[in-house]
Amino acid sequence: MTVAALILAVVALAIVVFVAWPLVRPQTAADQLDPLSEAQRRRLALREERDLALQAIKELEVDRATNHIGDEDYAELVAEYRAQAAKAIAALDAEADAAPGA
Repeated sequence: MTVAALILAVVALAIVVFVAWPLVRPQTAADQLDPLSEAQRRRLALREERDLALQAIKELEVDRATNHIGDEDYAELVAEYRAQAAKAIAALDAEADAAPGA
């Protein structure tokens, strides 16, 4: 029985080392992400702006469906967020059209 317990302990230790190794090993250059170019940062910012506006629209729809917001307020806010989303989408499309190889 002690041989089985010893084997089990060795296997458990090996599993722990295998799982923990990426967390404790020294970092290398391959672990670092390449810095974003200015164009990549702009596209990322536009995507975030678009996603935030679309998420806000979804939340407004839920608020309207649950009567937490009036129809007039809903119409005003959803128009603003749709305009924001449309502006971000148009900018993303313009950048995609202007990108080399597009």
